[in-house]
Amino acid sequence: MFQKTEVLKKGFTIIEILLSSTIGLILLFVMANAFFNFQKIELMQNDNAKKHATFERTLMMLKSELIQAGYGLASYHQGIQITDQSLRIQKDMNLDGDLQDSREDVVYHFQEDKKLSRKSDQGYFQILMEPIYSVFFHAHPVDFEQKGITPCVRMQFQLDEFDDLQEATLCPLTL
Repeated sequence: MFQKTEVLKKGFTIIEILLSSTIGLILLFVMANAFFNFQKIELMQNDNAKKHATFERTLMMLKSELIQAGYGLASYHQGIQITDQSLRIQKDMNLDGDLQDSREDVVYHFQEDKKLSRKSDQGYFQILMEPIYSVFFHAHPVDFEQKGITPCVRMQFQLDEFDDLQEATLCPLTL
């Protein structure tokens, strides 16, 4: 009356399902972590590229203002004051021969709060770039005051703490 039927074992056990799900979740976590790390690196590189572009524009503005002040011409023997933290360009915009007129000055200044700023005439400092790790202004050659020659303006800078120290030098044209 009763027939014995054979039950076929098809499918997976609960242990096999849990084990494969765990392996799949671990792989998914590793791939998601790599994706987010790549995204973070891309954002950092994008930010660094923007900082470099902003600094390049600042250098071009500085170069333009040095040229407008007569920097590099044979008649230009004074009119630039360089300290480690600032660069002061004394222009003679109204051609009255008075370089001591502070209403015609342009000052680039690196502040302790990691900001590179610019002030023209009697105005206020305007922030050109922030944050920037370090900026140092130098005259090259250092003994330009004794020799009576126009110095090159050298800026050493680091945009980020882990960047290498970079240098930009703006020299007068010699004919």
